[in-house]
Amino acid sequence: MALFTPMTSRRDRYTEETVKALLACARESFGRVGYDEASLETIATRADVTTGAIYHHFAGKKGLFLAVAEQIEAELLSAAMSVSDNDPWRGFKQAFEILIDACAQDDVQRIIFLEAPRVIGAQAWREIEMKYAFGAMSAVLEGFSAAGRIRPYPVALVAPALLATLAETSRFAASHPAERSHAVDLMMRAIDSLGA
Repeated sequence: MALFTPMTSRRDRYTEETVKALLACARESFGRVGYDEASLETIATRADVTTGAIYHHFAGKKGLFLAVAEQIEAELLSAAMSVSDNDPWRGFKQAFEILIDACAQDDVQRIIFLEAPRVIGAQAWREIEMKYAFGAMSAVLEGFSAAGRIRPYPVALVAPALLATLAETSRFAASHPAERSHAVDLMMRAIDSLGA
C-alpha cells in the first residue's frame, strides 16, 4: 500500500499567500499611521489584491486589525517561551527582558499597547491577551504562588501590574534606547519585589 501526502492545491497556496501578504501590509500600515488613518485600499494595493480580498478573509478593517494584533501576540508568546533555563524564576525574568525588546518595536507599541484596547474594546482585548503571553504569564504566576515562591497577592492583581510595567518599560526603551538598561533594571526589580 502506497503512502502519500495530500498536495496543497494551488488555490490553497494562493489563499495562504494572500492572507500572509495582507497581514504584513496591514501590520506595516497600522503600525505606521494607526488604525483610524490606515486605508484598506492602500493595504490591498500594497498586498497586490483587491479590497474584496480583505472583506473575504477578514470581514473588514476591524477583523484585519484583530488578526494583526493576534499575530503579534502569538509572536510575543513565542519569544517569551523561547527561554530555556533550569531555574523557572530566572527564566521568568529572562523572558521579560526579551519582551521589553520585542515590545519596544514601534508597530508593537502602537498596535498592542495603544490601539488594540480602544479598537477591539478593553474587555474583549483582555480576553484575547489571556490566550497569549498574558495568559501564559498568569499561569506561571499561579505556579509560583502555589509553590510559595511569590508573595500571596492575587494573580489577578500581579499579572496586570507586570503587564503595565512591561508596557511602560518597553515604551521607555523604545524612546530612550541608550537607557535601555534602566528599563530592564526597573522591570527586574519589580519582579524581584514579588518574591516570597
